[in-house]
Amino acid sequence: MDNWEEKNLENFQRLREKLIEKSNFDENCVLNRSLTLIANKWTLLILVALIQSSKRTSELQKQIEGISPKMLNETLKKLISYGMVKRKIYPEVPPRVEYSLTKFGVSTATPLAALADWSAIWEKDLSKIYKKKQQDRLAIISQK
Repeated sequence: MDNWEEKNLENFQRLREKLIEKSNFDENCVLNRSLTLIANKWTLLILVALIQSSKRTSELQKQIEGISPKMLNETLKKLISYGMVKRKIYPEVPPRVEYSLTKFGVSTATPLAALADWSAIWEKDLSKIYKKKQQDRLAIISQK
């Protein structure tokens, strides 16, 4: 067993022990609450992009392929309201606005790094699943 597998097994056991104490995952569950805040595609991609550096809206739009301007702005507003992202307006003409992570936003780096590590380790499997998902979607569209 390599180091990653040992660490993964330790994390699995630690999580399992914490979850055994929980009888359900209702809205009072801290895990439910944290996932409700950040567990969606656009939120995670924006957080990852801002971990790299502060960015303007146009930079985020270019970097995060497929996000609409409306969804980008809505997600940024949500992250600002959660206290994870801050918005800085520079007094220039035209005004320049940049987004960056707060201390709370930076704290997502640890779980996101774990997700990035997991994604890299399982890249081949994830690519196969994604490709199959795309093929299934195309098959459904072609049947219509």
